[in-house]
Amino acid sequence: MELTKLYLMKKFEEYYSKTELYTPKDFKMREWAFVPLKNFPDFVMIRHLSFPNSEELKEFILSNIPAHVYYSSAYYLKPSADMDEKEWRGADLIFDIDYDHLPTKSLKSAKREVFKLVKILENDFGIDKKNIEICFSGNRGYHVHVYDERFRDLGTMERREIVDYFTLRGFKLRGSQFERVCKLIYRYLLNAFRDGRIEKIVDERTMEILKTNLKEVKSGNLGIIPQPLRDELLDRCLKRLSVYIDPPVTADVKRLIRLPNSLHGKTGLRVVLVDLDELESFDPKVDALAFGDDAVKVRILRKVKVELGGERYILGRGKHVLPEYVAIFLMCRGVALYGH
Repeated sequence: MELTKLYLMKKFEEYYSKTELYTPKDFKMREWAFVPLKNFPDFVMIRHLSFPNSEELKEFILSNIPAHVYYSSAYYLKPSADMDEKEWRGADLIFDIDYDHLPTKSLKSAKREVFKLVKILENDFGIDKKNIEICFSGNRGYHVHVYDERFRDLGTMERREIVDYFTLRGFKLRGSQFERVCKLIYRYLLNAFRDGRIEKIVDERTMEILKTNLKEVKSGNLGIIPQPLRDELLDRCLKRLSVYIDPPVTADVKRLIRLPNSLHGKTGLRVVLVDLDELESFDPKVDALAFGDDAVKVRILRKVKVELGGERYILGRGKHVLPEYVAIFLMCRGVALYGH
């Protein structure tokens, strides 16, 4: 394990020595936190740090090679003070979409949730997309940062109301959310008429009423749909339209969030800022690779499957020679040791 840790420290140091660090807005007001790689595989966090500029931040990182780098979503007058003495001055609005929280656990599903989230931020909250940053977390999903002064001073309770809006908790039959639900129910019924399924869903009398007045459903009149079917369609549509965000992250006014361009210590992948226009084509398992493909000897501790760099690997226990980025990924995961 010691050789593995030393190898990872060497490779992470090489990465940070040639990488330009991301500089968040109001840099001096942020708290910083690190998980030193020297403690690998243990997760020991050092926090309540601040830096006057990005040069000193980079100097600290190169002197204390981190497995993880975080900065606060919050702004403080005294970011390096203890928590009760920091003097909070607002926080960015943050959303975390992790595929572990999704019905379909995949990075593609997480990406679809990001698109849903951003659309609502733009259409319902009036946020300009230039004030929205999308960031691949380096592991299981995406972070969405909203830099808008209107949200900066919101407390936990107000942010929980925003969470409820996106998750459709306490859904009410009014407003833009209701309009989306009605349009989705309309499309469902319209398709049911087109493919003949409607005959299996409602009786003949209801079918005639719906056929004549279907556009009223789109406009918000759900009363023409029989109660049992209406309840079923509402439930189905709410599940489809709600955004699967991690509620505690958004509600937290003092959250630590991963630094873009840093490395994720459990994968060795980069934390990547992704332009909204490029999100559709972004492939984390290719575009977030931080290391090369030099051959590296490793010893696999248990059977493992991994897909990286456009290749799929099915590896049994024992000695293997793998591309550097795969070897580092497996070492960070704790399923491989460096060398034979």
